[in-house]
Order: sequence, then C-alpha cells, then structure tokens
Amino acid sequence: MDQGRKSYEDRLGDGLERVLANGADSLSAIAAALNEISVAGPRGERWDADLLASEFERLARAPDER
Repeated sequence: MDQGRKSYEDRLGDGLERVLANGADSLSAIAAALNEISVAGPRGERWDADLLASEFERLARAPDER
C-alpha cells in the first residue's frame, strides 16, 4: 500500500512493531523511536511519553467512545 494512503492507525501500528522489535521498552523510548522513524502523532505532532500514553488510552476505548 502507498505510504501516503495508509491510515494513521496503520502507520502507528507499523511503527510500534518496528520500534518494539528494536528494543524500545518504555513510553519515552517508544516515543523517541517513533519520532526517529518519522511516525507522527495524531495531529502531526512529535511524540512524547504523555502524548503516547493518552493516545494508547484513546485507542483502547471502543470506536464509538473515541
């Protein structure tokens, strides 16, 4: 699939698989690694541990509660 056509959640999921496979083991490390591979946050921003935690909480909710 063309990178430009991938959904945000697909890009985030692919990025998480990559950074976790490379050993990121804390929210800070995951956020830094996502930034390094240019996986942007939900509004195009850079990740930090707080944003990552809140985004995990949001994505864990049922789709109709997001």
